[in-house]
Amino acid sequence: MLVKTKNYVYLGDTGGKECKVNMKRIIKLVIVMTLCMVMIGCQRKEKNVYTETYTLKYFYVEGCSNCEYFTKNGLPLIKEEFGDHMKIIKYNMDDQETVEDVKRAYNEIVDNIIDFNQDDYGFGPFLVLEDYFAQLGVDNVDDFLENLIKAINDKKLGKPKGSDTYYYFKDGKIKEE
Repeated sequence: MLVKTKNYVYLGDTGGKECKVNMKRIIKLVIVMTLCMVMIGCQRKEKNVYTETYTLKYFYVEGCSNCEYFTKNGLPLIKEEFGDHMKIIKYNMDDQETVEDVKRAYNEIVDNIIDFNQDDYGFGPFLVLEDYFAQLGVDNVDDFLENLIKAINDKKLGKPKGSDTYYYFKDGKIKEE
């Protein structure tokens, strides 16, 4: 049995004991809990601050689903994170008009990589954070972004996942662990 008065609700039939609940306290508690959930849910992640400009070279193949995935999902994340502090140079490995320039840029990078697997030559997406590391394949764009941030901050890269392959430069700032 439920009986309501101005400030209290009496719950009857509770094992012979009446339960008196203060409605003002319940309303205050609900409001406080709601505000706490809103505050926790609305906290912004602290934004990284960059003072230098970095260069990301992106080699891709037309029609490559992994390359298209990265172009659509990865590049916007990188632009959002770094803004003008990340210069992105795209190389279309299928463009017949620029094939010699692309090949020259690609070979210059490959020649500076420690133990490059020649079986990987020409596959994409192939991403190079100049002076830091290179990565062939991107299974997760969020993980790649985190690795960019870690590399720039001289931290250890996350473990490669799926088809991801990391390459390190002979004179690079990041060394293979």
